[in-house]
Amino acid sequence: MTLFARGRQATVVATALALLAMLSYPGGTMLDHSTRGYQLFQNFLSDLGMTVAYDGRANGIGALLFVASLTILVFGLGGALLGFVRLYNSPDARPFVRGAMLLGAVDALSFLGVAVTPENRVLDLHVRLTFFAFRVFPLVPLLLAIASRRDARIPKRFTIGWIVLTIVLSVYVVMLGWGPDLTTVEGLTTQVVSQKLVALFAISILFLQSLEADRMAGRTQVIA
Repeated sequence: MTLFARGRQATVVATALALLAMLSYPGGTMLDHSTRGYQLFQNFLSDLGMTVAYDGRANGIGALLFVASLTILVFGLGGALLGFVRLYNSPDARPFVRGAMLLGAVDALSFLGVAVTPENRVLDLHVRLTFFAFRVFPLVPLLLAIASRRDARIPKRFTIGWIVLTIVLSVYVVMLGWGPDLTTVEGLTTQVVSQKLVALFAISILFLQSLEADRMAGRTQVIA
């Protein structure tokens, strides 16, 4: 199994675990502690990692599922990133993929930090790590876009995919820092929906890029 295939497999497993964590979440949102269950438009993904939910009930199982989900996703996508480093191996592309790998490692550690810092215990550190992780994240596909553009063997659709991902992540960074605040239902909904949309777009683009990378690697082996 290739690194790209393992990354896709990790994404599927991580998504399943996240859905189970949603089903396990007792209830409560940042603004309304009386709600029951996970509210798709009012609960952040990070709420799943709380050891005690907003409604005051224990969320130990859900928190463990969330940590497992994010950890598997980070390692799976980290492996896929290593696959791209190996794929974009021309001299002109090499410095950029190495930079992407370095920033990807920093970002992976940041997201792992997000996973193990529950909101209900260390909110300030959790928020700082979240902001840092998402601010670094767009730089990774940006460097991969440059690398793929500088490697003559790489089809242009790779570059387009990385540019789209860079734009999506950059827009979310703006939303995260300067979007509606969380003191109103409308503001909370906007931020929660934005988070889920960017997660969906990012995972989908990475999934498609990895599929294309596997096809390209297969064609290269046939020619060789």
